[in-house]
Amino acid sequence: NRPHIKTHKSPELARLQVQGGARGITCQKLGEAEVMADGGLDDIMISYNILGEEKLGRLGALQRRVRMIVAADNPVTVSGLPLAAAIAGRDLEVVVECDTGRKRAGVETPNEAVDLAKMIEASPGLRFAGFLMYPPEDGWQRTQTFLDTAKAGLRDAGLEAAIVSTGGSPNLPHIGELTGSTEHRSGTSIFNDRMQVAAGV
Repeated sequence: NRPHIKTHKSPELARLQVQGGARGITCQKLGEAEVMADGGLDDIMISYNILGEEKLGRLGALQRRVRMIVAADNPVTVSGLPLAAAIAGRDLEVVVECDTGRKRAGVETPNEAVDLAKMIEASPGLRFAGFLMYPPEDGWQRTQTFLDTAKAGLRDAGLEAAIVSTGGSPNLPHIGELTGSTEHRSGTSIFNDRMQVAAGV
């Protein structure tokens, strides 16, 4: 469980989630991650591309203090991330965001995912950590095919996806359906509201 805090934006609630067993948290923005780190959270994933020297400087400062994992879905983002690692003085973990049908963000083919993973691993100060996914509610079999194909490509390149992160509160009923997944990011589930009830959670 790596809950997304963009719903509540509260370090107090995030700490309760971690105390309840969450392995860490997910943030959408750098500013959220800074607030969470100030609030004592120390295992933070940012699920959005970080671009620009100013933001990379802030990311590097955060990486000095807490474990950071960031997502990337394009070479431009990856090419900037070594700056943050250099500022932090230690390696930065990077997951490749994959689009398996939701059409929001992410690489669209397993080959693109593997190519980006190889670029990350070859970049100074970066470490390929795995894949970030947000499958459509009806797209879990398609996501499985994507993941299996990408993992085969990783094996051929001598790489491994230690993290396979799935997402979405509406997808909570599907936990366990993706063979090889290691964690799930849900946000609004903390409130167990009418949307969650409607989704069958």
